[in-house]
Amino acid sequence: MAIPGLFVEYLVNGAVALVWAYPLLLSAGITKIENPLLPLYALGLYVLGMMIDFVAWIVTRPVKRFLRRRIAQSYKADVDQQPGSSTGRQVKFSIYAPELARENAMRSSRDRIARGSFINAILATIIVLPLTIGIPISIFTFAMWWGFESVSYKFELKAEQAIKGKLS
Repeated sequence: MAIPGLFVEYLVNGAVALVWAYPLLLSAGITKIENPLLPLYALGLYVLGMMIDFVAWIVTRPVKRFLRRRIAQSYKADVDQQPGSSTGRQVKFSIYAPELARENAMRSSRDRIARGSFINAILATIIVLPLTIGIPISIFTFAMWWGFESVSYKFELKAEQAIKGKLS
């Protein structure tokens, strides 16, 4: 994915993190943002977004593996062999079907924002939200990520199959 896309994803996840981070800043005595410091705060949101994405990647990785195995099994009739890595598919898409590469990158971007939203919801629940609000939001954001990840992976498999048919 292009750097500007990742830049936006990290800023979005960092900005969403303000739901739980802002109260922490207030409790630390940071009540006013001086104009000359705004670029530093934007940089801080970017780095916070990177950290959120990294934690989200670690937390969702085992679930993602389970989900992808399940989807691959359901597509067994459509997929000739065990599907390769997403990175390998992205390279094939870039070489043989740039429009598929762009679509896949957009889907991946959405998936990263969704998994970051899940972690942000959990942190917001722990830090500021009442459990009666935070738990349903956390469950919803997890379900949202699950759904997006499922659709994206199905797209990858079908796109790979289309490229194989085109190259054969």
